[in-house]
Amino acid sequence: MKTQRLRFHIGAFFIRIHLLSMIQIQFFNVILLLAAILFLSDAYAQDSARWHLPEGASARLGKGNATDVQFSPDGTQIAVASSIGIWLYDAQTEQEVDLLTDHVRGIWSCVYSPDGTILAGGGMDGTVLLWNVSTRQLITTLKGHEWWRRVITLAFSPDGRTLASSADYDEDVQLWDVATSQHRATFTGHAGGVTAVTFSPDGRTLASASRDGMIRLWNVATGEHDGILVGPEVLTLAFSPDGRTLASGDRGNRIQLWDIDTRQSRWSFIEPTEIVSAVAFSPDGTLLASEGENNAIRLWDANTSQQSAILTAHTRSILSLVFSPDSKTLASVGEDNTARLWDINMLWAPNTIYTESKTVLHENPGYVSALAFSPDSKMLVSGSEDRVLRVWDAETAKVRESFSTGDKRRIRAATFLSDGVAFASTGGTDKGVHLWRARGGTQALLTLQQGTVNTTTRFSPDGRTLASVDGLNDVILLWDLTTGEHLATFEGHIHWIFELAFSPDGKTLASGGGDSAILLWDVESGQHLVTLGKQDVTQGRRDDVYALAFSPDGKTLASGGADGLIQLWDTDTTQRLSTLTGDAIEVDALAFSPDGGTLASGDSDGTILLWDATTFRTPDPQVSPINTLKGHTEDVKELTFSPDGGTLASGSWDGTILLWAFALQSSHLSSDVNGDGVVNILDLTFIATRFGEDSPDLNGDGVVNILDLVIVANLIGG
Repeated sequence: MKTQRLRFHIGAFFIRIHLLSMIQIQFFNVILLLAAILFLSDAYAQDSARWHLPEGASARLGKGNATDVQFSPDGTQIAVASSIGIWLYDAQTEQEVDLLTDHVRGIWSCVYSPDGTILAGGGMDGTVLLWNVSTRQLITTLKGHEWWRRVITLAFSPDGRTLASSADYDEDVQLWDVATSQHRATFTGHAGGVTAVTFSPDGRTLASASRDGMIRLWNVATGEHDGILVGPEVLTLAFSPDGRTLASGDRGNRIQLWDIDTRQSRWSFIEPTEIVSAVAFSPDGTLLASEGENNAIRLWDANTSQQSAILTAHTRSILSLVFSPDSKTLASVGEDNTARLWDINMLWAPNTIYTESKTVLHENPGYVSALAFSPDSKMLVSGSEDRVLRVWDAETAKVRESFSTGDKRRIRAATFLSDGVAFASTGGTDKGVHLWRARGGTQALLTLQQGTVNTTTRFSPDGRTLASVDGLNDVILLWDLTTGEHLATFEGHIHWIFELAFSPDGKTLASGGGDSAILLWDVESGQHLVTLGKQDVTQGRRDDVYALAFSPDGKTLASGGADGLIQLWDTDTTQRLSTLTGDAIEVDALAFSPDGGTLASGDSDGTILLWDATTFRTPDPQVSPINTLKGHTEDVKELTFSPDGGTLASGSWDGTILLWAFALQSSHLSSDVNGDGVVNILDLTFIATRFGEDSPDLNGDGVVNILDLVIVANLIGG
């Protein structure tokens, strides 16, 4: 008996030791997982796609369209103004270090104060924003221009005490006291919009250029001025470092150098085909850079006026040119949405054409023209202004594949197929609709011989049919995407057709446009089914239809347009269910969530409204949105939900796509997996011990894994 008891106690002892070891191992594994999660979360934090996101967003695809570039006075930093804010780059590593944004306005122009402590940005809404460069905090917002005018030109006085600004088509120049942020003076005298302002190196003179064909030279102290008549619209100005020469570029394709003492032209050059909208002197006074023919940059010897080099990497017009303080680097921004750096020391051969820049500092696809999720919700395909189709990884916010249409074909629609992606484009050397099937870096092209201008295209849900709009004749053409056969022509609209939408089963096509009505078509028979609303023969803009979306069950159709209203229609009875008013200026995009419970609408001011769709068929439909998402700075043109309902993707004219964590944005309760009322480290442990199981699966991918830990880790302390 004693022997048995001894064996029992020894066995129990070893069992305890084994259990303790298992617990220690499990705890150690949890710690490793937590460390991995923290590392993963920190890695995400270092990804610029997740910097300074608006509330509710999980990632930003794209960096915004570049409009201006400036070096800091010490040459260590480069600022790039963009449609979503100002990106800051390390001049040595050429890597982005921060983004200055308030999620409500884009920045068109920017300039550093002479001591480098302040960065001023000219907003697209008429405001001037001042940031502290060291803390990167917004100091103040100056309001002196009308809200619908973008501030296109800024200049600090050499002593840094005064800031000059002017807005697009504004005939005045505003002066601001930098220390007090107070308005100091208004210089009035131009008869056309001011396009450029710059201070002389001694700070006594302010030069302004205008669309009235004049350059005005202002006495900063008294406000008195005299003028230089150029003739064509003057678009850009730059003082030489010694202040004796003023360079100008104009719409008459001329670069001119003006003697400040005599007010006479010292030298001029006429570009063969292009306007001159950017000029810049190097700080050492040896070079002049200007916009040249065919989107090129010309470098001139500032002393002899002889051309020294031509730089041709930009594909569209130049918006901004600036030299680094040491004169060794030239930065340029073009309408192709890129900011480039050029190594001046490498441009050694006189009159040589250089086709590659040293660095593409900032690059963006441009405005978003197509957007669609893959069936498994893991990928997103987008088409953009640069005519490149991109397939994004929705989790990492990185591009997996990209395909170029070439020529001048603009992407109008995109979708995922079982064997890759398909996208439709128009333009180029013919007027057909080009269907591209792409997979693994290869493309197959099918041209649909439309023979006229196409304005809108939409894929059917199964990807077998394409609807396109004949923009000249206001008819809709239906195509078989397997054979390229023209299936049908839908005639019935009396004015432009702006939008198309297939029902979820693909049997019905809805169309809307400039005649205020929505027409429903039977896809199989090609017959017109019904007209929703009344067609407006006056072809007025107030009721134009810009957006359409069917509910998942196909029973409700939402429409929106120029009047900012959303109309809800019963597709069975063809009766209007209700009207959603909200505060929208213009509804340009609509999308239902996969469960039909939410309708998202995109406004022309960049706002997204979320509506409770469960009330649409009740006696008391919702009268105000349940949520407002603010993050885009320009028109929201594309909206789409992921099939799993966890993400809403929005594409905008600001050149970015925002991914909104739709399912988790409103509450942290789902991440409180142990039910103690708070999201903390115990929830992480709870999830880590259940890896491989089907619950608690927070991200909806069917299994408990490290991605669920990421969700909880990001909410701890929230």
